[in-house]
Amino acid sequence: MFSEHFSHYAHTVFEKRLPLLGKTGEAVKERLAGCPGDIRALLHFYYGCMPLSDAFTYDFDLFYRYAAHAAALREQDARCAALPEEMFLHDVAWYRINSEKIVDCRSFFQEQLSPLICGLDTRRAALAVTYWCASQASYEASDECTQSPLSVYRSGSGRCGEESTFLVTALRSVGIPARQVYAPRWAHCDDNHAWVEFWDG
Repeated sequence: MFSEHFSHYAHTVFEKRLPLLGKTGEAVKERLAGCPGDIRALLHFYYGCMPLSDAFTYDFDLFYRYAAHAAALREQDARCAALPEEMFLHDVAWYRINSEKIVDCRSFFQEQLSPLICGLDTRRAALAVTYWCASQASYEASDECTQSPLSVYRSGSGRCGEESTFLVTALRSVGIPARQVYAPRWAHCDDNHAWVEFWDG
């Protein structure tokens, strides 16, 4: 499924990161030995490139579920399989959007959204996901802690950064490449604004 170039890169960055991961890295390496090849490559990529705090904060099983979900999309969804590999890795498979708490939610969102987008082209599917997210949550100022996408869904509200994280997660859950965007020079300061870009070819 993945190119030899990517698999080699992911393994290399993981091995370079291991000394910084200490005992956590040893435990991760042991768990990786039993993973299927494509999921293992994604986990190498995650652990090799993620913020170190994520490696120490979240358990291996959470990242495994993200990798397994992404690998299944790449293998089973024709639209996702046709994406350039780099775009798939960064804008579909990558587990983090911003500084949100990482929770296992992509399969849940996929289950909600798949019936809504069945048979639609990418642009119409992305718009359907956008309208669904807009129907689930509305803007509301909140505290400094960034809610997870699942918390936005459950509470029905969030700041623009949280709403956009929610939408990016929902789009990625069904294999549509998406990313969060901030106004230039305004990111992470007062009066900034976040929105979403998706790729439809």
